[in-house]
Order: sequence, then structure tokens, then C-alpha cells
Amino acid sequence: MKNKTASLFLSDPNFNSKEFFKRFLERRSWEPGWFGDFRKDKWENFIQLSDQGFKDERWRFSSRNRLDYSKVEKVLESNLSVSVKDSEQKGLILGTLDKMILQEPDSLSVLPKLKGPNLGADESFLLASTFAESGYFLKVDQGVCSSNPLFVEHTNPPGGEVGFSRNLIVLEPHSEVTLVERMSSESNASGGFVTNVTNAIIGEGAKLRRILIQDFNSKVTLHNLENFDLMKDSKLTNVSLHLGCAEARLETKGSILKSGAEFENFSLALGQRDQLIDLRTMQHHLASNGRSNLVCKNALLDQSKSIFSGMIKVENEARFTDALQTNRNLLMSDEAEADSMPGLEISANEVKCSHGATTSRIDEQELFYLLSRGIKKKNAEKLIALGFFEEIVEEIGLDEQLELARNLITQKFIS
Repeated sequence: MKNKTASLFLSDPNFNSKEFFKRFLERRSWEPGWFGDFRKDKWENFIQLSDQGFKDERWRFSSRNRLDYSKVEKVLESNLSVSVKDSEQKGLILGTLDKMILQEPDSLSVLPKLKGPNLGADESFLLASTFAESGYFLKVDQGVCSSNPLFVEHTNPPGGEVGFSRNLIVLEPHSEVTLVERMSSESNASGGFVTNVTNAIIGEGAKLRRILIQDFNSKVTLHNLENFDLMKDSKLTNVSLHLGCAEARLETKGSILKSGAEFENFSLALGQRDQLIDLRTMQHHLASNGRSNLVCKNALLDQSKSIFSGMIKVENEARFTDALQTNRNLLMSDEAEADSMPGLEISANEVKCSHGATTSRIDEQELFYLLSRGIKKKNAEKLIALGFFEEIVEEIGLDEQLELARNLITQKFIS
């Protein structure tokens, strides 16, 4: 974190500076008073965290210096890094953060009560809550089932800049929706720092299918934090594809708060060059008869590295829990590296929980077979990666997005 005075409002930021924060609030003076209080509370929490220092076991195996904010020179002065495709369906609202603050601020009143995944990148959660000027809000009324997917687009800021986004999803009881989020770069010439924080509250009997396809350019640093709260008999299917950026800290937590909820979390990452993919997850069971399933697959080329730390945590009240966790890593070069730390913390009886992690190299016989059929090595590696990832990709369930995902993976193997 830079420890110097900000000479201009958005340039050379010192997030610890009272003057810097004051200038930011003045810029956002049009917001409701409670929203300013919310920002102030999170900023004060950030200051307290900064004073404690940053030694943290939750960053084990990670190159924290690659992921911190020391490279930031400017805060993005724009709310255009997140855009939405407005829906005209009755009983459904999808809008940008600024639009919702202006038109329906009461819809965001739950924000001060929400927490981050708390898996290590707490500083990012607090900074995004304090300084976010972009983001989206999705609310689906009780009993409303949307037959068409909704779309959100994220873009990265220019090099040296950081963009903070704060997102909120609220599904009322017995509603259903599919949300597709795409993270992409307009240009390969520059890449900034993206901090994106999402909270979701999934009401009783509601169903959310969320698809995230991240394809930022190779100069972007990404912090993507997700915290999902599931109520009675609700279901979340979360599918994440990470195909770009230079380094990424990815945190996902799903909390089974009421009985009968179901959390499915599928993710894949394709690493290239010296890319760092740092993934932390938690399946937190706090109520009985809950189910969770995590499948994470990483394929690593060149000198890329992945870190997976996953925890299944079952509290005393969460009897009859059924929780699975699987991490599989495919090393496609001699210099690629994968670290896996699956974990269980069980305090309840009568549960069914299991976890496992495997790391293997590309099957030489499989590669030889493809080469012997006249397939070039790059294409052979592509076919092996596509086969390895297919279990995750098919969970997308939308033909257009399935084709997009497969094409994006294919393009990574084109010289």
C-alpha cells in the first residue's frame, strides 16, 4: 500500500489518507446519507486492518506482492467499467450501481449488513465497499421466473489504474433466473487492476444459475470475491471460467443458511506464460440437509502456477449434510506448478463429506497417439485441454455461451 499523500483526487492514491477519503466522499455527495456512512464504516475497518499488518496463513503459497495494490497509480474515474443489458420483464430489476443509487436507493439498504468471503483478501472487500463507483444490482421478485438469461459486461481500466466494482444479487422466494457475466478487455495494449465484489442472497426455493467468463488481457490483475447466502430449499449453480489476466485472486464462499439448500460450484482456469491463479473457496454448512458440490479444474501451460485452497466447514446444527470437493490439476509443461490444499472441518454428526485433489502431467501416450495421427503438438494439447475441461464447460447449459467458451479456450492455443 502506498504511504504518501495524494496530490490529486484520483492520482497517486493513498487509501489510508483521511484527505483522500474526504475528497472521494465530496465527489459522491449526491448519494444518500446512509450510503456515505456505509462507505465511512468500511474505510475505517480498512484502516484498522492496515494497522494490523498483512501476515496471513490464508495467503499460503501465493505471491502476495504480485497481487497487492502497490502498482496502482490512479483510481478509475468512471462508472462505465460495468454495463448491463436492461431487462423489460416485469418483476425483475437489473441496473448499474449508480442508477440504482439514484432511482431505488432503498433496494441497496442491505449492503451495510453484508460480509465478504473472508478468505484472505479482506482488504479488497473493504476497498471495493468504500470506493466502488461501478457495479450492478439484480433483484427478482417473488415467484418470477425469467426464461431468458440476463447479461452483465465488465471491462478493465487502463494500465496503472484500479477499478472497484460492488455487485448485489437478490432473489426473492421461489424466483428463478440465469445471469451471464463476461469479463473482457477492449485492448491488449494496457491492463489495470480490477477489484470486483459480489454478494448474492438467494431466497427460499429460489434458483440462480450464474455463469462467469473471464478473458481479461495478460496485463490485468484481478481480485474477484463472491459471497453467496442460500436460504431454505434454494439452489445456486455457479460456473466460472478463468482464461485471462496476469494474476488473479479468486475467493468464493457459499453459505447454506437454511435447511435443504444446494450449492454447486464449478470452475476452470487455463494458465499460460507466468500467470498466477490463486483460488480460495469455502462450502459453509450452517443448517441441516444441505448439499454442496465443488469441482475445480486447472490446466497449466508454460511457467504458470495455480493455488487451490478449499474448505468444507460443517457446523453443529448442519446434520445430514452432503458435501463434496474435487480439485484436479493438469500440468502441460515441465515448468508449470500447482499447489492444492483441500480441507474438512466437521462439527456435526451424520454427515457425508469428502474431498480430494490430484495433480498429473499430460498423458504421454495420449499425446503420442494424437501426434501419430498427424495432429500438430499445439492442436493436440488443445484437444487434451478441451477434453479435460468439458465436465465444467457443459455445466454452462446455454448453447451460445457453450460455443463462446470452447472458442475462447481454442484461441489460447493459436500462436
